[in-house]
Amino acid sequence: MSFPADALNAQLEKLAAHPFYQDRVPASIANAADFAANVPLMGRSDLVAEMTKPGYGAFGGSKPVRVNLSPMGPSLVPAMQTVGDLENLIAAARTHLDACGIGPGDVCAVTFGYHLFVAGLFYQSQMESHGVACIPLGPGEAERTVEVCAQHNVTVLAGNPSFSLKLIEAGLTPPKVFFAGGEAFTGNPALYGAVRDAMPDTILVDSFSLSEFLPVARTFPGGEGVHVFDELVYAEVIEPSTGEPVDDGERGELVLTHLKKEAQPLLRYRTGDLTVRRTTAPVHGRTVSLPRVVFGRTDDMVKVKGVKVYPSEIRSVLLGLDGPTGGYRLTVSGKDGGGDRLALALEGRGDDDVLEEIARRFKSQTLISADEITFEEKLEEAHAVVDTREQKTREKKL
Repeated sequence: MSFPADALNAQLEKLAAHPFYQDRVPASIANAADFAANVPLMGRSDLVAEMTKPGYGAFGGSKPVRVNLSPMGPSLVPAMQTVGDLENLIAAARTHLDACGIGPGDVCAVTFGYHLFVAGLFYQSQMESHGVACIPLGPGEAERTVEVCAQHNVTVLAGNPSFSLKLIEAGLTPPKVFFAGGEAFTGNPALYGAVRDAMPDTILVDSFSLSEFLPVARTFPGGEGVHVFDELVYAEVIEPSTGEPVDDGERGELVLTHLKKEAQPLLRYRTGDLTVRRTTAPVHGRTVSLPRVVFGRTDDMVKVKGVKVYPSEIRSVLLGLDGPTGGYRLTVSGKDGGGDRLALALEGRGDDDVLEEIARRFKSQTLISADEITFEEKLEEAHAVVDTREQKTREKKL
């Protein structure tokens, strides 16, 4: 799919008179550069500030028929859907269910939570609308869930990957399709591999969504990573510190725009998630992929050896490895002869093979090599970034 100028212009035309966007956005744009230059970025704090006003502020009056309450900082913020919104979400999801071979005659067990979590009700709605019998189990006891699935000939499972492994251990017959969510899946090689081993003939579906954007992307048969539902969402990637768009294949912050949303329409919404966007040949009609889904957050960026490193990326480096607890201290210092030195101290334990794997993953993830990687049994701070370069510069000046 090329730049969705028609869909964006249709949305902009409607929102030019919207109480939140009036006098903030143009009624039309010509291309991607024009859109990025003339439509301002917004963040979660903007949404929270408006939604906590009486009557949902400028986002009130949309006549929602579904209201999920989503934790956003200290607030529970409504995530609203109109009748039209639900119809659009279900229509998009239907194309994915078709691609996975799901239809009438299938039975889906949903083990996602339904309390303050949008996924449970969303999966139930799309399945039911597609003629699929749906059992809303929630994350209950594994043994009882297995009994229910066997009794009702469940063929599709939606839930947390770790819980799905417990179900297999408790005797669940592997489903023909498993929808994963709630934790890193394809981005966690160990967890994904364990589920693949437990369900060798199952179609495994990874997904990415926010309560504000449902759905964003899923793995499609024959695709790479997760493909964006680009009939609903326009996805950009920006350089977090400048807000400028980056080229396809470059790391940056994911920015999303609703193309059809009626309740809470969001334009150029900063997710805070780090990802890579890539344009692909059509995969079941979708041409925008996030090949590595998301792998970190934009907080506390530090520039090392000319490359922007986001400490939260370390989490994805350590996923699935035995020994590291997840705690880290990233220390950046200046070399005597010039240049930067990067040392990574990890809480926990690991042998030379683990250190070698971490070094490989770190370079693959951040595009630079760590000069030193060590283990410490206990770190004073679980997630620390220490940059001594500025201090050394001041000392030299003195």
